[in-house]
Amino acid sequence: MASATQIGAVQEIQDAHTVSLPQPFFSIPELAERWRCSRASVYNQIRGEKVLDFAANGHKGHKLVPFDVVQKIERAHLKVLR
Repeated sequence: MASATQIGAVQEIQDAHTVSLPQPFFSIPELAERWRCSRASVYNQIRGEKVLDFAANGHKGHKLVPFDVVQKIERAHLKVLR
């Protein structure tokens, strides 16, 4: 029978070898925290981009931004270090 410390060690090894896939979608509050800005600034950044909007036409609702759009915006704001 395995002890608790052995089971914990095995779990740590498994966690270390697990490949994490990028998050497929981000919510507006998640992006505000990730980019360290206000939610209003996030809405300005994603204006004109393709996002998932779960609201009925003309109503407010939950929006999700795909990872590809987030990556495109972050690349555009990346400063080149020389």
